[in-house]
Amino acid sequence: MERTSTRGRGVALGAALLVLAVLVAACGSRLPEEVLAEIDGERAGATSGSEGVAGSDGELVAAEPGAVEGGAAGSGPDAGAAPTAGGGPAGGGAEAPVPGAAAGCKGGATDVGVTADEIKVAAIVTASGPLPGATEGAFRGASAYFAKVNAAGGVCGRKVTLLKGDDGLDPQRARGEFLRLEPGVLGFVGGYAVADSGYADLVGSTGVPYLGTFVDPAGREAPNVFPRSRKGVAHTGPFVWFRRQHPDVDKAAFLFADVGGVRGNTPTAREAMKKAGYSLVYDSGAQATAPDFTAEVINMQRAGAEMVYLFAFEVNMHVRLARNMRQQNYEPPVKLANIGYNSKLVELLGELSNGWSNHLDHLPMLNEDEPARSPALAEFLTWNERVYPGAQIDLFPVNGWGAAALFTEALAAVGPDVTRERLQSALEAITSGDGGGIRAPFNPSTGDTEGCFVIAQVQGERWVRQHPAQGYECDLGESFQFG
Repeated sequence: MERTSTRGRGVALGAALLVLAVLVAACGSRLPEEVLAEIDGERAGATSGSEGVAGSDGELVAAEPGAVEGGAAGSGPDAGAAPTAGGGPAGGGAEAPVPGAAAGCKGGATDVGVTADEIKVAAIVTASGPLPGATEGAFRGASAYFAKVNAAGGVCGRKVTLLKGDDGLDPQRARGEFLRLEPGVLGFVGGYAVADSGYADLVGSTGVPYLGTFVDPAGREAPNVFPRSRKGVAHTGPFVWFRRQHPDVDKAAFLFADVGGVRGNTPTAREAMKKAGYSLVYDSGAQATAPDFTAEVINMQRAGAEMVYLFAFEVNMHVRLARNMRQQNYEPPVKLANIGYNSKLVELLGELSNGWSNHLDHLPMLNEDEPARSPALAEFLTWNERVYPGAQIDLFPVNGWGAAALFTEALAAVGPDVTRERLQSALEAITSGDGGGIRAPFNPSTGDTEGCFVIAQVQGERWVRQHPAQGYECDLGESFQFG
């Protein structure tokens, strides 16, 4: 992996993920105990049911045996069983080996969700509701990785089947989905549910291995959630870089999607901006489904904000704001977002997308020249396109791919006798990760990172690298404890 520095730093992985990728839609706060009890009473004993995979509505649908052309099992992008066959990456070249895929080991039905030929796992995402498809990419990314694993023979002779749950942007439905899926799977892999507050307590109480991004801060506290995170730690690197590029710009507007899960995670970015020397002259939440942000734009102008930072603005929110900024002739020198780097922003905004920047903790997969420099990135793009042709590429598939890579590494370390407890122990022993070769280095068992980042910007209606020229910037800024 290319990096500009090897100097280590301790900064929360959860903070890094959430500074770069928090949600996009309306989730509620934690449910009251009486509501939790009522839902549990209705759903207790629910299982994943018959053999199959989860469709876009969260219900199980039958998976077609074998593989279709291009390597995808099932029918269409909602099929949850990871493909079992397929060729190598487009354009030729050898694929990266899958840990444990050819280990020659063979086991039986050793735990829930495990048979001699298959391991079932699940991912709960936000696929429907007021903002359909909000985080569905995380499921796609994990599914694409398991397609690669299964094409190489699985792990110890077992294929991995990924079931899909859909919270519908509703904490009660999220809880029901967890109760439906958990009794029939070895673990959860690739989850990114906006309304995960609905089952945060169940993850800890069941002890089921959970590999994914937890939005509700309470959910990240369970010892069975990976990658782990450190509370109240931030890193200033990206903001220090922008301060150096624009030394006369110190008045900033901090605008975030005003929903429960997002609001709870804003301090990490806000405190890092202040530490880097920005004065927050405007700090406000915006409704995710608001049709217009003109009032916000006018307020930022009046406050004299020379930098606009969008925290957790889903692409359609971003597009509406950018158009309102043009209508009000508001063009600050620095326009920065944390989840704006996706394949749809330029398509939807056209020339209005020029000048918008994004800080990343993963390789900029949308930049035309990046896959040629990174075989792992080329493989990520190949398998995502093969399994979900034309689907949006952004940080959510990156997260799902990385979670599946971590799970596969732990599974290979366990060997044929797979249990939840053994998987948990194997995950705790993994002290170095890179998200399947496409993320900056981190320690999954502690949440430590090195504060590495990449800056990308839209220029000439296409994403390009701003900094560094290749690899990651790991030597700028500082980590610090706040709160």
